[in-house]
Order: sequence, then structure tokens, then C-alpha cells
Amino acid sequence: MPPGRRPEHQPLHGRARRPPRGPARARGLPHGVRVRHAEPADLGRVIALAAEVVGAERASTFVRSHAERHHLLVAEEDGEIAGVLAFRTDWFQCTLVGLVAVDANLRRRGVARALYRMVEEISPSPRLFSSTEETNAVSIKMHTALGFAPSGYIDNLPQGYRELLFYKRLRPSSAG
Repeated sequence: MPPGRRPEHQPLHGRARRPPRGPARARGLPHGVRVRHAEPADLGRVIALAAEVVGAERASTFVRSHAERHHLLVAEEDGEIAGVLAFRTDWFQCTLVGLVAVDANLRRRGVARALYRMVEEISPSPRLFSSTEETNAVSIKMHTALGFAPSGYIDNLPQGYRELLFYKRLRPSSAG
């Protein structure tokens, strides 16, 4: 790479780079799965999926706030929304996945993997964090399979459970 040029995946001014509109295929996605930013027409289905994780009373506000910042990805399989991933890029200058939800009938088909791959590609930070309840063995296994390592715990949450935080280094950075 010529001196003074930044890699294409590194954004200017620390902001997440929004991928082109329309379905995009991240490298290695399962056949028929496409990941893209959520659009207004998707929000009803996305809110329903999110409600399974964060509860019906919080789902609408949570989803809409992430959609407004373009921090809401959806995975489509055969034209139907199969999963959703919400993230933020302002968590200690790192990217944090705050929600992943996959339709119960479409799990174990690579939908969550496809969503994580896309957030890895568009993350402005080389540090990606995610979390799950410490008793969620399925999610812990998934995070491990995706290359995450345990990073610590978050205690004293209002929900009453202990959260296991995961970390994944995305690419080398001279910033540390």
C-alpha cells in the first residue's frame, strides 16, 4: 500500500462506514443469506425478533435508536428476515454488539455468523466486544466458534444476571 493511504476498511474520523445500499454478501456467507442495513420496512419484523431477547417493552425503542444510527443489520434468507444484529461504535472507542436475534426456525444455519462477519467488516475499531448471560451455553459456544475470547464479567445488572463479556481482535492496529 502506498505511504499515506489508509486501508479501504478504515473509516475517516472514526465513524462506521456504511456499506452500499441493498443486499451485500460478506465473505463466506451460507448460500441464500444476505446481510444489509435495516430499512424502515423491516422494523416490524426486527422489533418482533428483538422482543424475544430484550422484551416487548424495550424492543421498539432499542431497535429504532440503532436503526437511526445505521447500527442495525438484518440477515435475509430467501427474502425473509432471518436475524438481526444491533451494535454501537462509541463504547470505549470499540464496537459492541448489543443484540443478536435469529428466528427460532432458522437457527444453526449460519445466520448469526453472517451478521457477525458483516459487523466485523464495517467496524471502525479493531476491537469487537459482545456478551451473553453467563449461563447461556449455546451463545458461549457460538462466540467461541466465532473466534471470541472471554474478557470479563459485568455484575449488578438490573436484570439480575451476570453477563459474560467477549472480545475479538479484528485486525492489527498501531493504536494498541
